[in-house]
Amino acid sequence: MVGAYKLRTQTEAFWRDDYEVAEGDLDLVTSLILETGKPRRLTDLVSAIITARFERESEAAARQADQNQAIYRPMDQYQVGQELVFSAADFAVGRVEAVRPGHNPKYGDFSVVQIAFGEGMPKGEFAADFDYPHPLNRPVEELLTHADAELSEADMVRRFEHYVARKLEPSLEAHGDFILFNDLWFLKGLLPEIHVGYLNLAEAMIYEARHPLAAKEMLGDLDLDATGSPDAQLFALNHALRVDERFDNVSMSEEPVWYLRALEPEAIFERPLPLCVAFRAAGGEHIGLTMLDMVDEIGDELDDIETMVLREMSQIRVELCFPHLYAGTMPLTLQFLRTLPSTSAHHFPITLVDHKSGQKFVGWVVPEERYVCGLGDWYASLGMCVGGQLTVTATNDPLVFEIAAAMSRSRRREWVRSASVTGESLVLQMQQTRVAVRCDKNMLIDVVDREAVVQLMAETEAAQPSLGTLIHRSFLELAKLSSRGIVHAKSLYSMVNMLRRTGAVPVFTELTRRACYDPVGDGFWAYDASLEKMTYRTPVEMRERSLSNREDLIKDQVVEYLGR
Repeated sequence: MVGAYKLRTQTEAFWRDDYEVAEGDLDLVTSLILETGKPRRLTDLVSAIITARFERESEAAARQADQNQAIYRPMDQYQVGQELVFSAADFAVGRVEAVRPGHNPKYGDFSVVQIAFGEGMPKGEFAADFDYPHPLNRPVEELLTHADAELSEADMVRRFEHYVARKLEPSLEAHGDFILFNDLWFLKGLLPEIHVGYLNLAEAMIYEARHPLAAKEMLGDLDLDATGSPDAQLFALNHALRVDERFDNVSMSEEPVWYLRALEPEAIFERPLPLCVAFRAAGGEHIGLTMLDMVDEIGDELDDIETMVLREMSQIRVELCFPHLYAGTMPLTLQFLRTLPSTSAHHFPITLVDHKSGQKFVGWVVPEERYVCGLGDWYASLGMCVGGQLTVTATNDPLVFEIAAAMSRSRRREWVRSASVTGESLVLQMQQTRVAVRCDKNMLIDVVDREAVVQLMAETEAAQPSLGTLIHRSFLELAKLSSRGIVHAKSLYSMVNMLRRTGAVPVFTELTRRACYDPVGDGFWAYDASLEKMTYRTPVEMRERSLSNREDLIKDQVVEYLGR
């Protein structure tokens, strides 16, 4: 009926402001779980509470209508001792204890009745003989008609469930009888016991499988005592695995999938020291066009910025810097991240398939840290080096990738730069060694004692030298190995990453804006100590390099990096 007075349970104000979780609501939750013997979602419990409250109020309204009791309306007159039904107060029944005169300058004279309600409800005073417009001055049949034709029970649940959920969840958490796992609520008394022997067996099963397992895959072999329903057993096992520190839920969906922390790389939980970021791209840097190509070739995750245009790429290419080689990780660039399923998980496994051997192994994606870890053993098997070139290719399965590192065709030992730590310095010299994998020769620096370099990185990080200082030191160290005293930009990036972790863009930006460095073609740069304190400020100055003392320098076209 149009204009009918709504029950309180049909109003937002009740659920938002007045509703409190009652013992009866918790009893209802208990009954729902006992009825099926299955865990229930919070949304199911909330829906049941809203529906039950509405039905109780509807039934109370119907009973009052059948008993023909007087319905309180401000317009009517009442006598002491008369019983009234208050439709706006959950159809509570009250008795008139007193009647006195009332007056309002706007409305004039009327009456005030004092009402005593049942136990637990305070007395109240209400207007009577008040024949002015008021929501309750309606025909009695309208006040007893609760149904809003346009508001079904499903509509009520959809509109009000968030208010109830916000109050019900902490009540369940505080109550000793309920237990939560994975957004499912269950009764502690229905849980079968999962003792340490079962968990030890689960650990052995995962260790033998060497890949994550769902609890339901393990349940059959655990031979649990025949107590509780299968759903209760599954809930109990998942909950026990969650609270045991040996196990890690690596699922990307609602169904938990368990692995062993002991089999996971430490880099999942703590960023390795060489990967601690000192310098990264911020956007708006100015570098040469040829340098932009080098940034793409290197594929450093620190050169990604949120405003960059992402290209569709089925294959990701990377030239490995020392920090990633040491940590057994590879960059998780925005292009790589874009090929992966969207998830809020802190980390999750992907399958990497060696292009040549077909060997499969698990790589661990850590989106927040922007790397994939777990490649250390694979690197070691290949003889991977700094500057080694990797390709990762997507497959039809979004969690399976083919990974390749081309092997070097040469079996001869080559003269390459070799890094060693002397005192507090990183020193380079030429040494003969065999390079096992195909690499970018400008990036290549052989590292015999990797731990010594990592220790030097820790000391350098503690000292916090500027990027300009590191580039100056590295440039001079690299230049001594060149007959012309020139250094490739990639070589500089590679060596600086053995001192502090940086992207390529910050290094290339320093080269571009410092007048003491001049491009001589093919990515090589020369150094002029007389211009050490001079800096170019604008893109035009960087392009023209008017302070250069070398007439034969090839002028780089300087563009704004990702800032146009």
